[in-house]
Amino acid sequence: MGRAAEFFTPVLTSRCNVRAVISLSASRAGSDRLAASWPAKATATLTALAKATYMLIRTAPNAVYLPVSQWGLPLLRDVLLILLAKAAGATPVLHLHGAQLPTRLAASRVLRASLGGCHWVVLSETVAEQLGATGCRSASVTVLRNPAPPATPSSRESAPSRALRVGWIGTMSRVKGFDLVCGAVDVLKRQGLEVEFRVAGIRHDVPPSHMACVDEDLGVLDLSEALSFWTKVDVFVLPARWVEGLPFALLEGLQAGCTVAATPSPGSAELFGQGCVEPVEATVESVAGFLKACEEDIEDIRQRQQKAWKELRPRYERDCITEEFVRFWQNMGLARHL
Repeated sequence: MGRAAEFFTPVLTSRCNVRAVISLSASRAGSDRLAASWPAKATATLTALAKATYMLIRTAPNAVYLPVSQWGLPLLRDVLLILLAKAAGATPVLHLHGAQLPTRLAASRVLRASLGGCHWVVLSETVAEQLGATGCRSASVTVLRNPAPPATPSSRESAPSRALRVGWIGTMSRVKGFDLVCGAVDVLKRQGLEVEFRVAGIRHDVPPSHMACVDEDLGVLDLSEALSFWTKVDVFVLPARWVEGLPFALLEGLQAGCTVAATPSPGSAELFGQGCVEPVEATVESVAGFLKACEEDIEDIRQRQQKAWKELRPRYERDCITEEFVRFWQNMGLARHL
């Protein structure tokens, strides 16, 4: 939830009477490239529960805003936080930045009971429909997209590279399909094609053998450094094995004029439906086929995607998303005068 928190938390704290902001992120002390350890995650979970309990008792807030997780220990933590909020008389507001949770809700009566009666903020109309079909009772469901980064007219390097420049930014893991991109890049290189592969982000479950095809590992980048990454990338592919939400990386790639592809997702249904993002399967063969198509005529694909993105982009502007977020809190009766 780091990328979303960077945007939505300042808006929330500036427009609403926020009593406390509790971090749910685990420390990655000791390495800026690897995921947090399980002890660090457990410590962060217990700390968040303790702080939330203290603040609920001490301040008695009207509402609790929670970017809800979708599985594992983080979801268990969030369920406990929601139950604590209900017990304290606070209204839970759940911001769902993914698209997996509706399936789990439909399969679990306990989960539906625990999350029943909450206000939901979701990424797309498709996710809203799926949430409504789970049978989980909702106080309200509001569609709110993730914001695209500010447009930058000079985001592409003027001098084209002979090589196809493939990029990856974000967590490097099997569930996101990082190994599939590595395999596809390796296939193209073995075929004699000129391919450069740059990566940036946290390494999660990546064996050293997968990193052998990487030409440049930039580590974890600050948000201010992301633009520099995109200026050196022609193609970004996210062949996730799980159901993604609306990844900020797809929006950044489109804004930077890159050619982008991903496995279809309910959270990004609008981007796929309008032709902004090329669909691929979560296989090495599918990703390699897309990269080969880009190597043959990337400009045709890029122009088609950018034409579609130009029509959709106003819905993803930061000012537009900010006002929609503020309007949501106004309708809840919790926003300050603007």
